[in-house]
Amino acid sequence: MNRFYKYAVMSVCCLGLSLLGSCTTGGVSQLPDHTGQREVAIASEDPQSVATQYRTATPTAYYYYQLGTLAAIANDISMAKGYYHRAIQIDADSTFLRIELAKILISEGNLPEAETQLQDALTIQPENPAALMILGSLYTRRQQYDQAITIYTQLLELDPDNINAYLYLASIYNQQGQTQRVLETLRQLIELHPESISGLYHLGKIYMELQDYEKAAVQFQRALDLSPDDLQLYQALAFAYKFQQDYESAIEVYMQMFRLDPQDEQVLAQLMKLYLHLGENDQALVYAEKLRELDSANDKIDLQIGIIQYEQNYYQAAKISLERYLERHPKNIDALTYLALIFEDTEQYERALETWQQIIDIDPTSFEAHTRIGFMLEQLEQHDQAFEVFQHNVTLFPEEAKAYLFLGFAYNKNQNYQSALNVFEQGLQHDNDHVSLNFYRGVALERLGEFDKALEAFQKVIQLQPDHANANNYFGYMLADRGIRLDEAFAAIQNALEVDPDNGAYIDSLGWVYFQKGMIDEAIRELERAVQILDSDPIIHEHLGDAYQKKGMLQKALEHYEKSLEREFNEDVQQKLNDLKAQMQSAQNHNHQEPPTDTKDTQ
Repeated sequence: MNRFYKYAVMSVCCLGLSLLGSCTTGGVSQLPDHTGQREVAIASEDPQSVATQYRTATPTAYYYYQLGTLAAIANDISMAKGYYHRAIQIDADSTFLRIELAKILISEGNLPEAETQLQDALTIQPENPAALMILGSLYTRRQQYDQAITIYTQLLELDPDNINAYLYLASIYNQQGQTQRVLETLRQLIELHPESISGLYHLGKIYMELQDYEKAAVQFQRALDLSPDDLQLYQALAFAYKFQQDYESAIEVYMQMFRLDPQDEQVLAQLMKLYLHLGENDQALVYAEKLRELDSANDKIDLQIGIIQYEQNYYQAAKISLERYLERHPKNIDALTYLALIFEDTEQYERALETWQQIIDIDPTSFEAHTRIGFMLEQLEQHDQAFEVFQHNVTLFPEEAKAYLFLGFAYNKNQNYQSALNVFEQGLQHDNDHVSLNFYRGVALERLGEFDKALEAFQKVIQLQPDHANANNYFGYMLADRGIRLDEAFAAIQNALEVDPDNGAYIDSLGWVYFQKGMIDEAIRELERAVQILDSDPIIHEHLGDAYQKKGMLQKALEHYEKSLEREFNEDVQQKLNDLKAQMQSAQNHNHQEPPTDTKDTQ
């Protein structure tokens, strides 16, 4: 008798507790549902005390009840109901029998008749906690929340220490969206029962709904302190840390779970993902390989391992992992893509070309594959074929902005800036606010000498994306190079440097603004800093030559003009060097022509 009674009470309690797990707020639905079954047993009436306080049934009625229970175990619900009804006919005053029949009726979805049996039981014994508990669950299931609240409130008046009644009441308030009432109910529960694991857990879960992840973590940690081996609580705490973006703490929690169960695949997968998120690919690889050891039949892990190995530049190992996966999944686009990238990075361009073509054979709509084929042809110095690919891509993918970008780049490479401009503007007809298309339109206009139009293009880019460093630098340098609107130029270049403070080209632009402002010492300081970063840039050396010449340090100026010409011949720089040499020679000749100072013989 006791075994069956306990089983039935536990089932109903778990039904009610599941309500707090039905949250829909982003992220919260991922949390495990913690039913706290140990507390259910404490809160529910002990079968022996129930038998003492509330008699079960007469011997004959109980006999039919047992027959009904056996029928229910055999899943013959119809026969079970028949026996229960027979038992009630024999002992009409047994609340126990009516409650048991109500459970059977609830299990088959016959809620109206179940309610009738429970109401009859409460007519006989108005304070029967089991009948009240089940009736409250029934009302909740039918979304009759006000009636359920009345029942659970009545139950708490009879038994203020009833943990489950608090939990069920909180679940109903949660269903109604009465968050404050949920918090009040759960806090009241925890005040009465500070060691209520389920209370702490569900309070944490409500804080998760409210996106107060710090408070949620506190509650989950308190629950864990009471139940240090509860994996569900660890998982909830890890979620709270993840939503705080405290990934290191989340890893610590998952490591504790790993120590409790080293073969939990979900924990290993979470550790792998978190380390990947933090960019710690070597650690991610450790847990990926543990996953493969645990489940060698799960070949998806080979793909994940191959991708991680690629990110770590372990190209040979990545190639082995990916090819092993491709043996079983020869048409997997992800595996083929990373294999092609490996061939690219190891300069096996023909093999990369073949692999990208494989991808196109599988998926002719792959823009990436079509584009990479163009790049590989460029690497193989098949420029005409590459150009044809980029042209064809614009036809194949007319809505893809990058198709216009790459064709424009191909024109730029041939110094056909007008055609590049036409292509960029064609792309902008599909997406007028595309940042990159607007930027490279500005570059093409600048190359074509369309100064005002180029400035307007770069201004639009900055409006679309204020922290676009290249656009700010272009805009500022163009103004500085003409010696106009220098304060505006200075501000734009400073914006670029805020994004990339160690960019040599941007520092050169800043130095050139100082030069145009006549602040020669500041110009030399910044230009020297720029040349330390970009010694190979001929323009920076030319600028340093100009600055040192302005400063009167002609030998330094000569050295930098010569360095500029060593890196790239430029007629203007050559003329500057020639003029400087002539100036220095003239000064030297002038010094030699000075007459000696007259001296008197003192003898």
